[in-house]
Amino acid sequence: MPRRPRLSTALSLILALSLSPIARADDIVHQRLNTKDYATARIAVTDAIIDEGLRVASVSNFGDMLARTDADLHHGATPYRHAEVFAFCSIQVAAQLVREAPQRIAYCPLTVGLYQLDSDEDAHVHLVFRPPGGDSPGADAGRDLLARIGQRVRENFPVAR
Repeated sequence: MPRRPRLSTALSLILALSLSPIARADDIVHQRLNTKDYATARIAVTDAIIDEGLRVASVSNFGDMLARTDADLHHGATPYRHAEVFAFCSIQVAAQLVREAPQRIAYCPLTVGLYQLDSDEDAHVHLVFRPPGGDSPGADAGRDLLARIGQRVRENFPVAR
């Protein structure tokens, strides 16, 4: 069972999140990482999930899927050099969400996307996730978990001062 953060840790996390380069588009949280090394960022995502006492259930290679299907579907070239979606489940968060409302199964599993554009203008690695919506303890727990994972990943790539 993961440890509960102490008040000082929670306050530090809130401060760090308020000062970090995080953007929101609709309900998607977007973080541009301070690295161009996709392989290292990928390890950081996996480690951040494991550090929460969870395991990666699956990794979907979204970029390869887009490239592979373009010949048949003609949807256009993929914008990604690399793009993967990491799925994982916190049974504590999932159980709380579905106790609140059975249709919240749609939030399970939680996912984190990692991508790098196939562009010289922006070769940085990006982390994205869509937290559970609503105003409830379960949604708060899911948002907190995803925020901690994002924070752990960003801590691997500090901004030079």
